[in-house]
Amino acid sequence: MKKNLLIDAGLLFLIPAGIIAFSMTSDTHPKLPRQTTAQNNIIQTTTDTEYTQNSALNTNQLQKLDFTASRVYRVKYAKTNFKTVLDDDYREEKLYRYVPGSKKNNRTYSWKRIKARTGKRVYVDMKAKAYYRDDDGERESEDFYRIRTAKSASAQKYWVNEDAIEDD
Repeated sequence: MKKNLLIDAGLLFLIPAGIIAFSMTSDTHPKLPRQTTAQNNIIQTTTDTEYTQNSALNTNQLQKLDFTASRVYRVKYAKTNFKTVLDDDYREEKLYRYVPGSKKNNRTYSWKRIKARTGKRVYVDMKAKAYYRDDDGERESEDFYRIRTAKSASAQKYWVNEDAIEDD
């Protein structure tokens, strides 16, 4: 029994002595800095660019691409063919080159361009239904019609909101 007690006491003495000896030998290694300063990463900002339409590659004119999210997420087109007149409150609407929201750079025109007046006859050859999300995130749709003032199919065409024309 005494032997077992002696062995236990020896082990109890050797374990702390081994830990102390090990910690002293690890201190002889060069110390790594325990405090490091944060490094700021330098991130280069890149901009996607495209060549402008009217420039040739030899002029190297670049413009930034516009990646803003559009509220219009789908436009459905349908052919139609009828005559109608401009509504009383056509001035509250605009003339567009394309369906609003379908193209990035859509042009608007003045009503003076087509010499508009209430009751002026227009020819409708296409209808578009634009689906969009309003400010609340709800899905809604708006109808647009492609009109021209002359009977000729080659006449200048404009897109207008359904409120600009009389609906028969």
